[in-house]
Amino acid sequence: MKFNIIYLNDRRYKIYDIGEGESIIFIFHRAKCSMELEDIVKVKLKKHQRVILVDLSDDFPNDISEICEDNCQALLEDLHLLADIYWLENVAVESNYINKPMHTNLTNLLGSRCSTLVN
Repeated sequence: MKFNIIYLNDRRYKIYDIGEGESIIFIFHRAKCSMELEDIVKVKLKKHQRVILVDLSDDFPNDISEICEDNCQALLEDLHLLADIYWLENVAVESNYINKPMHTNLTNLLGSRCSTLVN
């Protein structure tokens, strides 16, 4: 699986984008993942036509609580920018990494574009 490196607000992200149509952004960290990435993609593609994986493993600590509030907010703003760049109108967001308060903030940022937010 080949990830593309993109920079959002001068921060580096590894992104894997496959498919077209109804979308899901899956935010993950390898330390928190019990499945192989290929298996995650297969499972997610059964429910959605497009999967966008955001791998935070190399640039974020294993535990989200170790990130300061400013960096959490910057991450959420970058994910919002990603949705803008990819022109995502109706997107589901899932994560094995971000916590419930971050989910709430991301939902507010995405507004009506966020169809589902699952932890």
